[in-house]
Amino acid sequence: MDNYHVFEFKLTTLAPVFIGSGDKYTSKQYIYENGSYYFPDFMKLYQKLSKNPRDVQAFENYLLTPKGNQRKMRLTEFLNSINFDDRDLGGYKVKATGFETDKRPDSLNDIAQFIKDPYGYPYIPGTSLKGAIKTILINTYFKGQEIPWGGKDDIFNEIRVADSAPFEKEQLVICQKWDFNLTKEPKPLPLTRECLKPHSKATIQIVTTSSRAAGLIASLRDYADDFYKQYQRRFLGQLPAEYEQDYFNHVIYLGGGTGLWTKADYSRINIEEVRRHTPVRTKMKGNGVYKLTKAKNDSFKIKRNGQIEQRQLIQNRDNLFEMGKCVFKVNEKK
Repeated sequence: MDNYHVFEFKLTTLAPVFIGSGDKYTSKQYIYENGSYYFPDFMKLYQKLSKNPRDVQAFENYLLTPKGNQRKMRLTEFLNSINFDDRDLGGYKVKATGFETDKRPDSLNDIAQFIKDPYGYPYIPGTSLKGAIKTILINTYFKGQEIPWGGKDDIFNEIRVADSAPFEKEQLVICQKWDFNLTKEPKPLPLTRECLKPHSKATIQIVTTSSRAAGLIASLRDYADDFYKQYQRRFLGQLPAEYEQDYFNHVIYLGGGTGLWTKADYSRINIEEVRRHTPVRTKMKGNGVYKLTKAKNDSFKIKRNGQIEQRQLIQNRDNLFEMGKCVFKVNEKK
């Protein structure tokens, strides 16, 4: 047991974070009304519709028929068409912020779902955080080295990362994907995700089973700072200053949609080889595009040199964030 060390990893999201479940909501599975996106419990909805056999039949046809007028009909429109106005249907709501789309808020189609526990609450899986930690260590501590994957000497087997506690559903926001090419204006794309909102906080336990693994986690803040400097030199430094959240220490990029350079092994990736095997239509130009998203720009307070300072999460007026950007602190529990 002397080799076991327990650490508290305290994470704060600086931008929307998306960790997908692999599922999505279609426009037949949610309602936009009164400034919120409502994701009802379909079992409860079906039970209430079952009081009227014609409504049940219409609902089944709506869900199963891929042709005709019902193919593109949204759930709101369908319920209105059968004069069903009950909205006590379980499930949950995500309040609209006005940044979900560059079009009308009721025009969204598919929404990629954030991963949730069996009770329907979002959480950060330990595997996702461990993957982000691996990326940092591979590019700093193990830079250019052969790493013994999978064998008895695999150091990552000695680092065990727990899942976070569940978040309240009010911590979710819906965000659109935006890409930014240096030669063009930021471009909205038809990809929408359910994300943890900026300035969400989680405390996650990390257990190491060897002294060498404990040393890596104890020094993780320094390794993260080194990796972030590499990322700035390779990619982020070309970004217009107003789009970079560059005034924070101990950065980690978490989840999907953060871009190639937040997950790559810099010493091994051959970008020319990547381009050579990429179809012409999607061929990467330069170092690629910046992965951004829009959300509400919240202010927060920090204590610096004994003084309380008021800060903003982003500096640009476009409400564009770097997707998945977070900061952390890590300390060993005594």
